[in-house]
Amino acid sequence: MTRQERAVRTREALIEAAAQLFDRDGYEVTSLAAVTAKAQVSAGALYFHFATKADLADAVTHAALSRLRRIIDARTATRTDDHHHHGHGHGDEGGGAGAVAHTDGSAEGERVAAPGSPASDAASGAVSGSPAPGAPSGSPTSGAPSGSSAPGAGAGGGRGPDRVGELQQLIDTTHLFVRGLSRDVVLRAGFGLDGAWGERPVGERAVEQGPVGRGPVGRGAAGRRVGGERPSGRWPHVGGGLRGVWSGWVHEVLTVAGARGVLASGVSAGDAAVVVVAATVGFEVLGAQDPVWLAPDPLTGFWTLVLPALVPPPIRSVLQAGGSTTAH
Repeated sequence: MTRQERAVRTREALIEAAAQLFDRDGYEVTSLAAVTAKAQVSAGALYFHFATKADLADAVTHAALSRLRRIIDARTATRTDDHHHHGHGHGDEGGGAGAVAHTDGSAEGERVAAPGSPASDAASGAVSGSPAPGAPSGSPTSGAPSGSSAPGAGAGGGRGPDRVGELQQLIDTTHLFVRGLSRDVVLRAGFGLDGAWGERPVGERAVEQGPVGRGPVGRGAAGRRVGGERPSGRWPHVGGGLRGVWSGWVHEVLTVAGARGVLASGVSAGDAAVVVVAATVGFEVLGAQDPVWLAPDPLTGFWTLVLPALVPPPIRSVLQAGGSTTAH
């Protein structure tokens, strides 16, 4: 093993150990000595990578952000593969599964959750031919199958199954999100650090809320800008950077769904996003206290209750509250 490879492994071990301790004991209580003991590395090795505990917490947060984006991208990639497979007869069947595998944490970081609800087998027809989240709402989808309605069409027009890709994607991704929180200690610790911002001095907070889920945007311990582009418009503040990324993505998906006429009459994308974000972030916060909240059944119950008010009956009939087969 080369020196560079050893350095990468040491850094990863420190991030994993810190995540486990932050998740179990909290940021304030965790000491750097406890992290080095957990990671089985020397203090010198720790200080080679991280000058302060705040730097280490920033690294955990950024690792959690990467895993959150993999969860979001996993379902989007699967939807793209479904489109190629069903519409063109080819596709990379391993795209989604490979990304989901990154959300699994170590055995020590895994929490016990209730068994998942049975997955239905009728999903594939509902997820093809949809635009990517964040696509301009006024432009048609080049990959949309023949017979699907144009953006902005009423909920009653077009073929329902061809227009519900965003909604099933959203349901599936919320299940991947909750499962990731249950199994992946780094993801869970990152969200916990978001919630613990009030415990950290302002100068230590390296990731700040950015607009519309393109964040987090801010500056790292060395003054480096982190995050990405800053599109115009703002989505309500929900706390930390990770929650901002999650809430912004939910809002984008529902905005596209609303533009395609998938939502019920009188239901706005913004109102729907408020409900979904409040519920899923609620599961995340409550799950930090009791892992039962991170089991599949509470989330399935939420979608079962909400979908009749969110979408008209023809579309509701093809959506699966427990997630499609690609979400399990």
